[in-house]
Amino acid sequence: MNILVTGGCGFIGSNFIMHMIKKYPDYKIVNLDKLTYAGNQENLRNIEKNKNYTFIKGDICNEKIVNKALKNIDLIVHFAAESHVDKSIISREDFIKTNINGTYNLLNCAMKNNIRFHHISTDEVFGSLEINSQKKFDENTAYEPNSIYSASKASSDHLVRAFHRTYGLPVTEKIELK
Repeated sequence: MNILVTGGCGFIGSNFIMHMIKKYPDYKIVNLDKLTYAGNQENLRNIEKNKNYTFIKGDICNEKIVNKALKNIDLIVHFAAESHVDKSIISREDFIKTNINGTYNLLNCAMKNNIRFHHISTDEVFGSLEINSQKKFDENTAYEPNSIYSASKASSDHLVRAFHRTYGLPVTEKIELK
């Protein structure tokens, strides 16, 4: 299996890549990361020479770069996102561009190339709970985003669902690997 991981130099994305390389040594992993404030290539330094790992510095908003990265890919695992609430208050345009437009670009490219899409979201799309609340969020909780960050992630969630429902793009809620 050949997997494109977006945002793979971030904390969660890099841990995912490390897990996949260890558990599935025959899988090929392509990491597409813009290397913003959240990305750190040091997270993957010990696998950078692995024959089944490739790093591409690039922006998910760039259709040409994404299409090049998708060559021979079976699955996209989409971690890339602007992700700090406080930063979204100051730099909201970056959140709209990456989290909405970038996801849209990835979905378009996935559809053109018939590639399965696995989208990583955030619990913040469901709003917030009081510290001592006994309530819990689950997949049936209504969306109530309270920041530009969570609103942009909720938008990307809805785009993924719409591409699946409207165009039949194969999407997953969990990755089933052999």
